Amino acid sequence: MLGVVPRELWKREHPPDEQNRIRLNLTCPLIIKGRDAILVDTGIGNRLSSVERKIFDHGDGWLPNHLRALGMNVGDITHVILSHLHFDHCGGLVRRRESGTCEAAFPNAKLVIQKGELETARDPRNERLKAAYRHMQEILDATSSTIETIEGDTEIVPGVTAAMTGGHTHDHQVAIVRDGGASFVHLADIVPTRSHMRGPWNQSYDLDALRTMEQKAEYLRRAVDEKWWVSFAHDDRVFAAKVTQDRGKLALGDTIPVTPELEARFNSRSESHP
Repeated sequence: MLGVVPRELWKREHPPDEQNRIRLNLTCPLIIKGRDAILVDTGIGNRLSSVERKIFDHGDGWLPNHLRALGMNVGDITHVILSHLHFDHCGGLVRRRESGTCEAAFPNAKLVIQKGELETARDPRNERLKAAYRHMQEILDATSSTIETIEGDTEIVPGVTAAMTGGHTHDHQVAIVRDGGASFVHLADIVPTRSHMRGPWNQSYDLDALRTMEQKAEYLRRAVDEKWWVSFAHDDRVFAAKVTQDRGKLALGDTIPVTPELEARFNSRSESHP
């Protein structure tokens, strides 16, 4: 998760367990614009096998429970913007039934993905890509009729844009929301945690680490200059924050922290564990 960064450095902010795993969240922003309800990514969902569940120490996922806590249900979602098609960002597109088959988790939603990302997921060209997208056929079987491909930066609804970055995957995209003078960006796996705001702190999974570094530098610069909110896909302590400059270094300003009270609010409505 932290690439070439020495363990002695990253363990200060991300203490590992006895299996060298670190705690990560699966943050999926919900955007309400008029009659549109737009999710950004869907987490892992409940489709993991028992072996995978043990490896990742993951429960069934809370996304439907979070929606119910807001007085919504999965049928209210009109769009899902998918940053990319790795299992921890798109697995929640489907729900596994007790029979073992999968059904679409958001039956009324358009699933928005870069055309190149979908093509790679359908026909990975090498062993590394095959491993990264080995889950996709099962997901596509249940969702292919609702997929809407785009090419490059595209406004999904007024004020909400999917912007292609590359880096983590060749066609990775981020979601940008503008409303009056306020802006928000979900940088997905370009800046997955607060630690990844540092230039050389990148994931080993990145296909093009230099591209990741260029893109996050540009987006974080804009976040500072234009006072954007930035949300982190995998941070276990911070959902979103304003980014500031502190003596020449990037730092967190105002934050929306992951608090025990907030976790408890959703735990009480969930049938699964974190």
